[in-house]
Amino acid sequence: MKISVITVCFQAEKTIAETIESVKRQTYHDLEYLIIDGCSKDATVEQAKKALDGFGACLISEPDGGIYDAMNKGVGMATGDYIHFLNAGDTYFSEDVIERAVCEIERTGADIVYGDIEYRYPDGKKERRKYDSRCARQIYYLTGDCINHQAMFARKTLFEKELFDTELKICADRDWMMKKSRKGVSFHAMGFPVCAYSYDGASLQQKDVYNREASLCIRRHYPWGYPVFAAFEFMRNHKVLAGMLHAVYKRLFIRDGK
Repeated sequence: MKISVITVCFQAEKTIAETIESVKRQTYHDLEYLIIDGCSKDATVEQAKKALDGFGACLISEPDGGIYDAMNKGVGMATGDYIHFLNAGDTYFSEDVIERAVCEIERTGADIVYGDIEYRYPDGKKERRKYDSRCARQIYYLTGDCINHQAMFARKTLFEKELFDTELKICADRDWMMKKSRKGVSFHAMGFPVCAYSYDGASLQQKDVYNREASLCIRRHYPWGYPVFAAFEFMRNHKVLAGMLHAVYKRLFIRDGK
């Protein structure tokens, strides 16, 4: 089974080498590595070439329409059976992640397998975000959450008819997963961490865009459940209720450290 690993990057000269090194250290070798750069003006490409140092990979650098356009471009180039997106700045949690994921794919035959991620904050704090079987249920999306795309390995054929919607700037991966869930695609929770995710809060800085797009995704795919989504949004915007909701969320899905 061939796995296609896709790294999209832009202005990532400080982080791209660490991401590449984590791919090179993987014990599973039937993989192809695609690096899609958005025509960075810094030394991203130079740092990437230096880190690759003869490691077999395809590196392109050209203008694109944003992260999802770059991800679509990578999908179009991929020849693997399954695809995993590992963004610049993110790293595999351990050297055998892909090997273990392939074992789970072969054992279950699932279209999408997913694991946990470790949030790494700028202040050095780490939290493990657990994605269990509940996270693949349609009701989970109505709470306003979704599985991070860095946590999942998806069958290549799932992208043949539907790529990421580039009209969405933050929630196109959420939109794509909702489409697949609605169509009965099989999901499987692997139960182990896939990657360390550099959490810089960029999405929170675009809260208005996020709220608008998350709402649009629900209206597109689960219009019957919009009142549930709206209720959770109301709680998130209420100081006391937001604190209570976060406490429940943390108890269910967050673990300190590794």
